Order: sequence, then structure tokens, then C-alpha cells
Amino acid sequence: MRYAILVCLKDLLQRMRDRTAILTAIVAPLALTALMGFALGGSHGGSGMRLGIADLDHSEESAAFVRFVEQQSPRGTVLIEPVDSLAAAERMIKEHAAECAVVMNTGFAKALISGDKPPVEILAARGEEFAMLATRGLLRDFMNRAAMPRDRVTPEVAPVTAGGQMRVVDFFAMSMAVLFLNFGVLSGVRALQAEIDLRTIVRLVASPARPHAIVAGKFTALLIIGLVQMGTMIAATSLLFGTHWGNRLATAALVFTSVLMAIGLTAFLMSLAGNADQGNALATLVIVLLSIVGGQFLPPQGLPDIFETLSRLTPNGQSFFGFMDLSAAGAHGSLLTIAEPLAVTALVGFIGIALAGLRANATLQRMT
Repeated sequence: MRYAILVCLKDLLQRMRDRTAILTAIVAPLALTALMGFALGGSHGGSGMRLGIADLDHSEESAAFVRFVEQQSPRGTVLIEPVDSLAAAERMIKEHAAECAVVMNTGFAKALISGDKPPVEILAARGEEFAMLATRGLLRDFMNRAAMPRDRVTPEVAPVTAGGQMRVVDFFAMSMAVLFLNFGVLSGVRALQAEIDLRTIVRLVASPARPHAIVAGKFTALLIIGLVQMGTMIAATSLLFGTHWGNRLATAALVFTSVLMAIGLTAFLMSLAGNADQGNALATLVIVLLSIVGGQFLPPQGLPDIFETLSRLTPNGQSFFGFMDLSAAGAHGSLLTIAEPLAVTALVGFIGIALAGLRANATLQRMT
């Protein structure tokens, strides 16, 4: 343990002196966030999200959802527009009288009580994907609360801070944070591989430190660097752009698993190559391709639903959309909101780190 800590501290000191790494981890993503975010639209919905609600079930449960959403109205973040039919909701969306609409069809209460998926339709105007995410977050949180009590009393409605204020700049804040997390970690993994290629790591191998302690120290340093990078990005975007990242506990958990994912993905790709340069090229190519498929370069406004489905098939897409879901849900967000992103990113991270760690440990043992 002592040698692993010493190796970790040595790597951290080296990274602190690397100005290129700091530019890649912090300066570049912040600059791109500001440039792309404000150039493509700046803020969105500053006066609040207009939400049409059609209660076609006329039950206590459907009325409870309306009251649940009304708790946001005093803050001006969710402006409710009642409608009496699906056609009226569709007309409201087409005329841009609301960014989003919820239609609770007959059977909403029955399905909620039985634990089935309620017959609910969410409509969104073209280009209002962020409003759609916020509305899904509200509905998901209400359904989770309704499912908890088994005596089926009407879910308690508590005032909470609303989501729904996501802007284009917020999209790119989260997008660039995840994208450059991968590149920041890749820089550290490449440095490790370069030490092996140049055999400068032989000095560590010749020390009393065992190979597995060296590997553990190296990966711990990468973990700390990734956490500091993400923490700095979250703090900086919150202060500079006013980005809301959502529930702090859930955000912290997703940050941790996202860093694990970045380490596992880049380390595994690097381990497949013959040297640091080949590994860096391979990892860079894969990261860029995954980022394109993961929807991190273009807001999903107006794109088909299949685009989001494909995005969530990638580990970085899971991380990115997890942060999006948390931001859209606001204080409604919880660990349950991001259960899938947490599981996927953690799984990819642990598997990648385990495989890369085994290969690195075997390489170091051959040097002894």
C-alpha cells in the first residue's frame, strides 16, 4: 500500500507540471463550451418552460400529478397550460404555445395503482428536446413517488426546485466535460505506456515495489486526476455559465463511475496496441467515433428518437445523457434517475481497468 501511494503521488506531481494536460483537461473544454454553446443559441426558455397538461383520466392520481407540477409555478420555471384533449395539446405544440405537453389518457390511475406503465403521451415542439427531458424527469419522479407507498394514497407533493431550464450552453458543458474527460485520462494512460516503451519504468520495477503496487498507484493517480478534472469542470461551468448539474449526490456518483469508464476504456484500448503512439491513435479514433454516435457534438434537437437510442448504446453516451437527465430533473433527480448510466459506466470501467491492469502487471513482471 505504501509503495502504491508513493507511485500515485509521483504521478500526480508530474501531471501538475504538465501544462498541455491542464489545457486539454480544463481550458479547452471550457472554451469550446462557451464558443459552441453561445454561438448556437445561448440561453433557452429564460421565462420558464410552458407545459400543456391534458387530464383525460379525471382521477385523483392524475390531479395529483398536476398539483405536483404546480409546485414549480411559484418559481416561474414551469408554466402550466391546461388543455382538454389530445387534439388541443397537439395544436398547442404546433402553434408553439408550449414547449411540451403531457396527455394523461383514461386508465392513468388504474395503471399507476397496479404498477403498470401508465398511458401517458409526451409531446414536444420541434427543437425542444431539453423540455422533453425535463418533462420526462417530472413524470418519472411522480411515478416513482406514487409507487413507493403500498397503501396507494395520493403521493405527497413537496415543493422542489424545478428542472427544465437546460440551455444549449448546458448541453455543451456536459458534452465537453465527458469528451475531454476521456482525452484527459488518455493523456495519463499514454504517459504510462510511454514509460513502458522507453523502459524508464524499470527504475520503479527495480525498487521494492511489487508490479501490482505500481499498477495500482498509476491507476489511482488517473482516478484522482479524472475526479479533479470533472469537479473543476462542474464548478467552472456552474459559475461561468450558470449550468445546473442536478442532485449533488447523484451527480457525484455519476462523476465517479464516468471517470472509471474513461480509465477503463482508454487503458484497455492502449493495451491492445504495440506502443504508446499506436495506442494513442487507436484510442483517439475510438473516442471520437463514440462521441459522434454518443451525440456529444450536436444537440439532439429535431433529430429522430432513434438518435438518442443509438447514443445510449455507447458508454460515453450513457454518461453524457445521465448528466442531461439529472440536469433536466433538477432536484427531482436521484440515483434512481441514472440507474442505467451508473451501471453501464461502472461495468465498462471495472472490466476495462481489470483487463488493462492484468496486461500491465504481466508486462512489469517480465521486466523483473
